[in-house]
Amino acid sequence: MAFAVTDFKTQLATGGGAARPSLYTVDINGPGSWSFNGASNILVKAAAIPASTIAPLTTNYMGRAYKTPGFRTFDVWNVTVINDEDMAARSQIIGWMRWLAGTLEGNRASLYGGKVPDASEGDAIVTQMGKDGKSKQSWKIYQMWPTELGEIALDWSSDAIQEYTVAFAYDYWSHGDTATPP
Repeated sequence: MAFAVTDFKTQLATGGGAARPSLYTVDINGPGSWSFNGASNILVKAAAIPASTIAPLTTNYMGRAYKTPGFRTFDVWNVTVINDEDMAARSQIIGWMRWLAGTLEGNRASLYGGKVPDASEGDAIVTQMGKDGKSKQSWKIYQMWPTELGEIALDWSSDAIQEYTVAFAYDYWSHGDTATPP
């Protein structure tokens, strides 16, 4: 069968088109007031649809290695954030991390550094948008918390907007109807 570029273009046009990586929203809902949603979610410059891996478990039987599906694992989810001049978004992440790990001096108390089940974790919703501006697909990330807050480069020779990365650990994600944004 011959390949025709016009067939490819027609399929893209009639099959819904190709998804665009720049059409998305991210709502990060941390515990308490540590959230990126509403007007502040525009500061999330880059994110990813979360990934998962099923590692094979090898079982040896009569001289052969048989592979069976093993445990599903979820990688760290990274988000790139545009820094605002007041550093309000960064301060929210710092506050969340302080609440998890204790004060900057290393002290722990019931308020700082004491893990309270479900009270220190947040969730996120990643929504892929269509060219028409409507939600096409959603992924919800459950029981997440920040593990790493990236540095912000300061440089006299740069006129770029500051940005930094935040890495989140999480337990699992869901896709589709269970992840429908509010």
